[in-house]
Amino acid sequence: MNPKDLPQFEDRVLYHIVELTGDRPVPHNESVSSNEIAKLMAEELGIESTLPDSPDFHGSQARLILLEALDALDHDGSIHALKVMGPWSVRPTRDGRKRVTEWKENWARKQETQDKKVRQRILELLDQERRKNPERYHFQSKMDVDALCEELGIDRNVYLANGRRLIEQRKVEGSPIDQDTVANGRMHITEAGISYLEAQLTDQRKLKEVNELYIENGRLRQRLAVAEHNLPNLIADEELRRRCLDLLSADAHYDRVIREACVILENRVRQTIGAGADLVGVALMDQAFRQEPPKIRLGDVPNEQAGAHQLYRGIIAFFRNSTGHHVSEEYSQEDALRFLVMVDLLLGLITRSNTKTIGTNSVNL
Repeated sequence: MNPKDLPQFEDRVLYHIVELTGDRPVPHNESVSSNEIAKLMAEELGIESTLPDSPDFHGSQARLILLEALDALDHDGSIHALKVMGPWSVRPTRDGRKRVTEWKENWARKQETQDKKVRQRILELLDQERRKNPERYHFQSKMDVDALCEELGIDRNVYLANGRRLIEQRKVEGSPIDQDTVANGRMHITEAGISYLEAQLTDQRKLKEVNELYIENGRLRQRLAVAEHNLPNLIADEELRRRCLDLLSADAHYDRVIREACVILENRVRQTIGAGADLVGVALMDQAFRQEPPKIRLGDVPNEQAGAHQLYRGIIAFFRNSTGHHVSEEYSQEDALRFLVMVDLLLGLITRSNTKTIGTNSVNL
């Protein structure tokens, strides 16, 4: 998490330019020379730090490499370069300074993440020591520092900085008989450290639950999207879709779907037989399906027609009356969808029936 982590040589050159000039607009008279940059990058260029001050540097391969990088940075707008026979004068642009600032912020975030991980692991190891010896862990607690550094891929200085930070936070305490407790790993976890670990476990459980809910919500949304995509295939009747699908997509109160679908069914029957607005409910169904001959014929034999009559009459009697006169929360979204599919079938049967629509003033035969 430093300039050496930057993958491109040109990026590392830009970093050193901004370090020399600062994160501010740079006037012409405060530009830095290519020789100053070469001194900072002497090790990477494979030269002595004194070479840029000598005449030999002008014709060196190291200078050519550096000038090539400066030319590329000037070309992409990261710096302004005054290209002369001697040392070039360069200064970063706003975009160049912004790039370096973003790198530093990213490194700081990574460093903080790493430090939290190191401190967390130190506390976990010391808590394991406490559990092994609850009576004497204050005096005998010790962890293997080298093993910890190898496990986390960190150097000893990172460990020392975080170990001392935990002592400052009073989450761990050093051994009363060891002067260099952090370096030797002779520390023990305190009540504050134990409480921190317990809180972390609680937070992790909550985060896991939230993630599971998020995943489940995503699955439900996907299923709903699929269902909405397939609804025209499930529900063919255009009026039924237009008047009910918004109610079906709501978060609750699916009795409204039942009620609206029944109204559409009732109205379709009324329109088909040409009945007046005053003929409603089961009386309307009796008029449409029970008369002889029936105004809407669905069955070829009397028993089939009687079954159709009872089916439509039962839908209105059971579903229309209950939701039309009462508010009900007993229907789920799945219930409402299944009901829509059933009403869609009943509407389709009416459409496909070969019975002619009879006007309201027709004489019953």
